[in-house]
Amino acid sequence: MTRSRLWLLAIAPLLAVAVVATQHFALAQSSDSPTLRGFNTCSDLHEHYLQLSIASAKEERYIQDEFEAEEEAMADDADASAEAEFPATGGGPDDEGEVSDTGTNIQERGVDESDIIKTDGTHFYVLRPQSLMVAEISGNGPPVEVGRIAFRDRGHRQELLIGAGKAIVVRQLDGIENTLTVDNRGGAVPEHRFVYHREQSEVLEIDLSTPESPALLRELRLHGRFLSARLVGDNLRVAMQHSSSIPYVSPWAFGGQNAETYNEALRAAFELSEWFPRFGLRDYSPNGFAVGYAVECGQTFAPEDRLATRWGEAPSTAFMLSFDLNEGISKWGSVAVLGMAANPTVYASRDSLYLAAPHNWWRDTAVHRFDISESLEPTYSGGAIVSGQLLSQWSLSEHQGYLRVATTDWHQWPTVSSVTVLEAVADESDEDAGESKTTGSLREVGKVTGLGATESIFAVRFAGDVGYVVTFRQVDPLYVLDLSDPTDPKQVGELKIPGFSRYLHPLSGGLLLGVGRDADPHTGWERGLQATLFDVSDPANPTQLAVLPLGEDAYSPVEHDHRAFRYQNGVAWIPVGPNDHWLRQNHDGAFFGVRVTSEGLTHESTLRVHGEARRTIPVGDRIHLLGGEEIRTYDLQTYEDLGALSFTPEWDDRWLPIRPE
Repeated sequence: MTRSRLWLLAIAPLLAVAVVATQHFALAQSSDSPTLRGFNTCSDLHEHYLQLSIASAKEERYIQDEFEAEEEAMADDADASAEAEFPATGGGPDDEGEVSDTGTNIQERGVDESDIIKTDGTHFYVLRPQSLMVAEISGNGPPVEVGRIAFRDRGHRQELLIGAGKAIVVRQLDGIENTLTVDNRGGAVPEHRFVYHREQSEVLEIDLSTPESPALLRELRLHGRFLSARLVGDNLRVAMQHSSSIPYVSPWAFGGQNAETYNEALRAAFELSEWFPRFGLRDYSPNGFAVGYAVECGQTFAPEDRLATRWGEAPSTAFMLSFDLNEGISKWGSVAVLGMAANPTVYASRDSLYLAAPHNWWRDTAVHRFDISESLEPTYSGGAIVSGQLLSQWSLSEHQGYLRVATTDWHQWPTVSSVTVLEAVADESDEDAGESKTTGSLREVGKVTGLGATESIFAVRFAGDVGYVVTFRQVDPLYVLDLSDPTDPKQVGELKIPGFSRYLHPLSGGLLLGVGRDADPHTGWERGLQATLFDVSDPANPTQLAVLPLGEDAYSPVEHDHRAFRYQNGVAWIPVGPNDHWLRQNHDGAFFGVRVTSEGLTHESTLRVHGEARRTIPVGDRIHLLGGEEIRTYDLQTYEDLGALSFTPEWDDRWLPIRPE
């Protein structure tokens, strides 16, 4: 149980009744629009960054010890068989969620999400620690490896998309350390070097026209940390965040000596390239190489007066690169927002990409919209400040031109959750040197609040004009929202049950499937993993139809990664392993098949896989399970084990095909 939950439990009886009546008033304020400005030249952008970053450093007492701590942190970072208990039967409710053409459980129709495995129906494309493996799907057995391409460096995190006959692999690489030398002409110098850290990522474009011989076409190295990637048709969007340094050293680092002349020399030596994200592009077809800034200065937008970061956090530039895969990754459109807090949430529809991050000392959330309807010409179209904090990308949903935002406000008591409806308005401009730059805004048009007093959001799902919100502290209220009128969203139903859901999946027939945990209704202590089926056909009276326990000491990646979930022909496939992380990494996993009917849930089968259970991809009459050490194939009708394409352990990139005896 978290510390926040403990103090909530301690004082809830004293305050809840007294202040529930005030929560509607406290959260009824309008969302503000963040004031951002554009720039005509890189020198204007650089000068503005210097002013904001130094003011932030002085205001928040940003001292050189921060850089030393970061340097030390960087050093530390371096340093069973299948069961068919119930025969497979047809029927079951239809899937109302979305699955991409490449086999990934996604949030929005037509918007593919990067993942660790993809398929085109004839081949699997699987990311290994330092390579991309191509495996042909067999009609009577497991996949067979037919091709592989190795990568130069080992990635710490990597994801994959396929389209236009190509694979796009985005990888997080080792960071690099930079030292800025400052000549203070014999004056005082700080006790520590001015050292800062640059994160690095790469985007690889791989030709898949001959699956047996995948070929690297282009390699794009970028400063920054990879956040997420989306593919709409052949249009690729890659979201990144680049943390910057501040050209200011606190007087505390000079032992009482005058630091002013050193900081002046530091600012003079601190060029745009010291903080703005750069790229290096290698094109292997003509064997060319190019370098430059990853984002255009004129496509970067920044706050007018202050950075939105908190004390001790370096300013960052959140940016998005947009590509047309038919032309490759050698040219792109770009757009960026300076000053977003760390770890922004990424959400995308077909024509918009949103970045959302904590704002105002983590009291609120800043949401920024990028128009991506033109693949090589993305534009910044404004933002809003919404009270409270997001749970995940599922907290955001665009529908018929409106953005719905689900948040929990932790900076009032009792904590309370809301759904705010925003509309994109192109009504603001930034006049600079005689040139008008349209920025627009996201304007609040409606809000429903008062959800889950003293609780926080654990799961969200928007399905057209309906929203489902699960909050939790001791029991699990499931709220049903009517969002058909964006200006007047309403809570129309509520169901309180023990436990909570962390992932919600809509099904036909007014059914909603949840994957989450049981919990003690008196203390809130979490118990075992479970699947829950709700009847939401009457939004005003949601009911719980069934609960199926999935293990007392069990964990599922579905709890935190929706891509691990798959629903097919009335069966929900849920990967399961032990709660302990070390045990999951070093022991075999399983996939529970949960049969869903209008009457309830039953255990269909347990399919086992070597290594941690990760993904399920049904193809035809076969189901393929990705584990940490193999892809294992089963017959979907009989659940007969048809064998596996096995990998050696994750630290070894060799492979060995294995078929059943």
